[in-house]
Amino acid sequence: MSECKFASIILAAGMSTRFQGNKLLYKVKGRPLVVHTIEKFVAADMEKIIVVLGRDAKDVYNAIADNLSEEDLSKLLFAFNPNYRTGGMSSSIKVGMRAILPNENVIIHPGDVPFTKVESIKKVVQSHCLSPLPITVACYNGRHAHPIIFKPDMRNELLGISEEGRGLKSVVEKYRNNILCVETGDPGTLRDIDTVEDLESALHEIFGRE
Repeated sequence: MSECKFASIILAAGMSTRFQGNKLLYKVKGRPLVVHTIEKFVAADMEKIIVVLGRDAKDVYNAIADNLSEEDLSKLLFAFNPNYRTGGMSSSIKVGMRAILPNENVIIHPGDVPFTKVESIKKVVQSHCLSPLPITVACYNGRHAHPIIFKPDMRNELLGISEEGRGLKSVVEKYRNNILCVETGDPGTLRDIDTVEDLESALHEIFGRE
């Protein structure tokens, strides 16, 4: 896959409005939730991983730095979204895009989707390399999940999104007939954590913990 370059954008700037405190800092099995997410992309050997920070940026950075080895930390690029309060996910994606080269396929993954398996990431990446379609998305039982990948020529589409225009959903809708859905069999791809109840439900489903 040497000719198929990838850059991953991990969205870690959100406000966590439905979670008591910053959900990305909530510890699961002794490590912050955002660290679980990042570790999967490091383990999947992604060439470039951009972490977009916003709310509690210093605390989130420190949580990541304190829980990764120096070697793994060195594989990350950090960017700050100054509009994280009002710009939503669209503004964070565009901040991350500033570090994307024209020949790189763009992987977008929310920081609050921590339980995607490494094997699922690799499967979606490999499938994307072999596909002529502009978008590839991880799927679980036919449902679109995470991560989602865009070909390099989708750059302007990603830079043109806005929350007012329905953000990334508008791009997915526009290309709905040109999306490769890669079935992963992995419930973790579908589990984004917005509330404490979401987290408990995910832990029970994925790890068998009530």
